[in-house]
Amino acid sequence: MNVQATHNWRPWLVFIGCGVLSFVGFGFIVNTMGLYYTPLGEDLQVSRTAVSFAGSLLSFAAIPTTLVAGNIIKRIDTRILLTVCVSACALLFLAMSMFTQLWQFDIAFALMGVFYVIPVTMGPSVLLANWFKDKLGLAMGIALGVSGLGGMILNPVVASWITHFGWRTSYRLTALVLAVCILPFAIAVLKFRPNEAKGEFAYGHDKAVQEQAETNASSVQDLTLAQSLKTRSLWLIIIVAVLLQAISGFVVHLSAMESSRGLGLEQGALVVSGIMLGAAIGKATIGILLDRLPTELVVALYSIIGLLGWGCFVVVRNPVSDVAAAFLAGLGQGVVLVAVPWMVRQFFGLQDYSTILSVTTVSGSVAYALANVGHGAMFDAFGSYTPSLVVSTASYVVAAICAIAAYRLRPRRTA
Repeated sequence: MNVQATHNWRPWLVFIGCGVLSFVGFGFIVNTMGLYYTPLGEDLQVSRTAVSFAGSLLSFAAIPTTLVAGNIIKRIDTRILLTVCVSACALLFLAMSMFTQLWQFDIAFALMGVFYVIPVTMGPSVLLANWFKDKLGLAMGIALGVSGLGGMILNPVVASWITHFGWRTSYRLTALVLAVCILPFAIAVLKFRPNEAKGEFAYGHDKAVQEQAETNASSVQDLTLAQSLKTRSLWLIIIVAVLLQAISGFVVHLSAMESSRGLGLEQGALVVSGIMLGAAIGKATIGILLDRLPTELVVALYSIIGLLGWGCFVVVRNPVSDVAAAFLAGLGQGVVLVAVPWMVRQFFGLQDYSTILSVTTVSGSVAYALANVGHGAMFDAFGSYTPSLVVSTASYVVAAICAIAAYRLRPRRTA
């Protein structure tokens, strides 16, 4: 009997665990944060700016953590690491339900930024890259794509909790759901890589599939971070991450943009839902296509879709077209959220994958944080979000060119 066949369910169990990390972890920790700003401000009697700054500390604290996360993941058993990080996030939510001063939230959100990076931002991509040699695009696309669905589903759920039970109880429920849904996978399932000595194999490990993979993706090889940084391909990928994450930094301004155009809060929320739905579908479908079609074609296709989305915001202004534009813009996000980690894995191999991914991720995170402020500054300067939309549209063109160039300049197998 084929030993691998007895364990071929393991990669898919890891896949399910990564999906839970994305759906529950990203959904609660990142996507629902803004729902608490108003009730916290009213209860603590502080300004919206003060509360939102506390939330921003999460993003700022995540940047240095992301930079070292790749090395940490390689050195510590991921089951222990993920268990500690998820437990810390759950305990912080529980603690926040009892806070009475703003400075306490400042500290808690900063700590949350340290702990959520590995299980939510880095973990799923790294684990899937180790457990899937075949159908990696499919696994990444779906597992990462459900984070958008988490945002769509959990936002109204948390809003209902806050409305009916209050923000303190909502934080306690969030802590409970995080622990119950994620910890079983973290403790028992999410190993860093398969142990072949124990009969554990990545999906597609068998010789026939591996030979086909080598034929279709001859660029796959194991390079260190130092070797990768000497290639033009990695620098082009970093540029892609920076440009597209800078565009993503505009997403938080969508509701404000709709308000500036005279639309109501509910219409603005619908536009945000459109981009979340598009992102979920975009991440799933781009992963499937990356496994089946030439990389250049897939990247160009989704870049054009994203380009159309942001371009439509510039030229057409009504509620229906804005929702459609948001959906297209969300589809285009599949390039940065799935294609970039997929290309890093395919171009540079597994040896330093988590570390290389840390570099690209933190570059994009810095761009996202700066762009968030930059888009606001452009609105203050011009009295309109149109300049930001024009810049975003042009950035998609440049990012698509860089992504295709990165593919053509990818390191070649020498043996």
